[in-house]
Amino acid sequence: MWLPFFRQDTSLQQDEPLAINKLKDLPAQQRRVIRAWCMYDWANSGYATAGGAAIFPVYFVFLFKDALGESVSFMGITFTGSSTWSLGIAFATALVALSSPVLGVIADRVAIKKALLWIYTIVGSLFTVLMFFSAYAGQPWLYFLAMFIIANIGFAGCLVFYNTFLPHIAPRELLDDVSSRGFAYGYVGGGLLLAVHLAMILLTRDTQWADLVTRIAMSSIGLWWFGWALWTFRLVPEPHIPDAMHGLRPGRAISLAFRELGHTFRQMRGFRVIVIYLASYLLFNDGVQTVLTVAGAYGADTIGIPLVFNMATILLIQFVAAFGAMAFSWLAYRLTTKVALALTLVGWSFVVLLGVGVAPLEPHDHGDFDYQLRYEATAGSYLVEKAPQLEDSRLDRAWAAEIGHITAMTPDGALRKGESLAADNSMDGENAGRLLEAVNTAPDAPYSISLAGGPLDGTRAVGSLHPSVLGEGPIDWWPALLRDRVWKPLGLLVGYQWLLLGVGVGLVMGGSQALARSLFAQIVPHTRSGEFFSFFGFMGRVSSVIGPIVYVVVTGVLDTRMAVLSILILIIAGGILLKWVDVGAGARAADEEDARHYAESGVAATE
Repeated sequence: MWLPFFRQDTSLQQDEPLAINKLKDLPAQQRRVIRAWCMYDWANSGYATAGGAAIFPVYFVFLFKDALGESVSFMGITFTGSSTWSLGIAFATALVALSSPVLGVIADRVAIKKALLWIYTIVGSLFTVLMFFSAYAGQPWLYFLAMFIIANIGFAGCLVFYNTFLPHIAPRELLDDVSSRGFAYGYVGGGLLLAVHLAMILLTRDTQWADLVTRIAMSSIGLWWFGWALWTFRLVPEPHIPDAMHGLRPGRAISLAFRELGHTFRQMRGFRVIVIYLASYLLFNDGVQTVLTVAGAYGADTIGIPLVFNMATILLIQFVAAFGAMAFSWLAYRLTTKVALALTLVGWSFVVLLGVGVAPLEPHDHGDFDYQLRYEATAGSYLVEKAPQLEDSRLDRAWAAEIGHITAMTPDGALRKGESLAADNSMDGENAGRLLEAVNTAPDAPYSISLAGGPLDGTRAVGSLHPSVLGEGPIDWWPALLRDRVWKPLGLLVGYQWLLLGVGVGLVMGGSQALARSLFAQIVPHTRSGEFFSFFGFMGRVSSVIGPIVYVVVTGVLDTRMAVLSILILIIAGGILLKWVDVGAGARAADEEDARHYAESGVAATE
């Protein structure tokens, strides 16, 4: 089977660049298997990219604000849309984190890796499709969150068992290349699906079809995931188990799993390199995954990035990340996997600092303000040249009620989605002054206003909740500094700042994810890949629990910018611990464990 061919180069030394072969030199059937394995990344990355990063969090924040406002307090903790979203991610990944080691041990004794991958794929894709029906639920935000949690369980679980195939389909010296190709496939596939969704949403925004099209886009993610996964299931074989068990009853299987896990923990001294690496991975992956999962909600919640612009930025990230994954694969060949991985973590540290420093420019010229009123001398009144397109959200409805007596609103402040307050209206100087005063003094004013000409010429105001308002948070000095020293001199509006941040994320994201996986595959025994990749998945899931919880707590106590900055500590700590990971020693220990396993089972390693 696969194992005899791949178990070679037992004298691997990570102190020197790997003597790497080319994928094109492998047998044709093996290349087809590798391509089919990579296609699963193409399949499920639609969920991670178009869904988890672009549409899901922004749509949830909208539903949350519409139902509950900017925030709610529970047991003394303030929950915003983004922090509630993070809590949902934490709950889903915690369930997978607790179950995957048990299932991984069983999958190393019974040939069920593909079956488990099937189950998680079906659950994840099905409940993604069911997100479409959130508009028909009594509490749309709660229904949507519930569907997402179950879908995310499927997504997190499938990644655990998808990764277990990696050491079985390629020789160790090609793992960096194969792992990077898998991520590159995923970035391109997810990017293409996101491009289609972006076009759909752009064509229908500000129309009555906008919400329906957004929900269709979300449900199509599940269909994409399941459809392309069929390629993988058809061609990738179940990994060979030399002494596979048959007819194992569920109760006995679970008992066996816990017994084997206990045995593994007692043996951990022999897998010291794996233990150190998992601890390092727990920390730096905690930071990386938290940044990726909360970025969309953070952008919408704190910075005010619109859904369409957020999707466009994430689309750019995908294609930059595909390049980044292959570039860092080449760098790993030149500098070793560990050094290349460490460089990606340095890059991530700069990305986090840049993300905290993104800040909308303060409106300066008359044309920068949300409300623009110009005096018409012949009419003796102010013409409303521009007014914000209000959404059917709780905040905008409250604002509409606040100024309803000033503008041409209905008495109760009713608002239709996309309606422009006072657009194409004119108002006398008294009402223009009232609108100015409302923007300046209302506690929940999210807009700015500028008046030109007439008795109020040159008067301006910026609402207390306008995205450009800084100075309240403990770390607001940093975005204020960047705005004064970098963004303002360059004239970079917040959308272009977000775009620049996206390029940085793309460059380091592909390399960090691909090399983290391939480095681990280099140091695990092939005969226990399910068990150890379950630990790898467990650490990934635990990090996806800890990071979002840290984000929730820091947001509640301080603010969202400080919550993002706290993630930097985790990335730096993981990078420091990576220094003590001896990859060469870990590979030799893996070979010794495989040899021992074959000797005990009575199966020759060269069969």
